[in-house]
Amino acid sequence: MTNPLNPQETEELKKFFDEIDQDNNGKIDRAELKQLLENIWGNNTEVDISEAVESTFNKCDLNHDGFISFEELASLAE
Repeated sequence: MTNPLNPQETEELKKFFDEIDQDNNGKIDRAELKQLLENIWGNNTEVDISEAVESTFNKCDLNHDGFISFEELASLAE
């Protein structure tokens, strides 16, 4: 995968990725993404967080291993 981001953008995206990756294993799982979305949307009943998590994984988990790697997230910038 190529990374079209400049070094500053890559660094900012990596910081964001690391904040989501709560267990620091180098990948985002569904529980970590769900926690992020719950923090953003709170009790907003108009948003189905589980559906948003699945939609995000369908778009981002390019190798279908059940996780989102930094490389997969960065590739969305292409």
